[in-house]
Amino acid sequence: MSTAVRAIIIENDQILVMRRNKQTSDYYTLVGGVVKGGETAEQGLVREVQEETGVVISSSRLVFIEEHPAPYNRQLIFICDVEPHQAVSIQEYSEEAMLNKLDFNTHQPIWVKLSNFSHLPFRTPQLQIAINSAVRDGFPQQPTNL
Repeated sequence: MSTAVRAIIIENDQILVMRRNKQTSDYYTLVGGVVKGGETAEQGLVREVQEETGVVISSSRLVFIEEHPAPYNRQLIFICDVEPHQAVSIQEYSEEAMLNKLDFNTHQPIWVKLSNFSHLPFRTPQLQIAINSAVRDGFPQQPTNL
């Protein structure tokens, strides 16, 4: 089983999400991906966010952990602050850019108003509920298993 990392990035009352269309299934998830061999979770998080959005993480804190049965991933979800940036976009050198060019398993990073987030067809509903609760009540100081 591999480990994946995901970023919760909130700015100006909006959350950054990835719109995916995978084999005609249209859904949303957080930005992130699988940690590569030799990387720490934090290094993988920085790399994945940069590849998928062009945004650079300035700080992060682990807030949620999702365990999924094999062959799926263990998901480590971080609340993140980012450096000032321009519009978000998939970077040309990324795996996501290649898949987008093939029009297969497409990726589109977008900002969504927090008030609309709970209405998205989100890939993992328990994470969506946890994020909504944390936005309202505060993110946990210690990582919480979902």
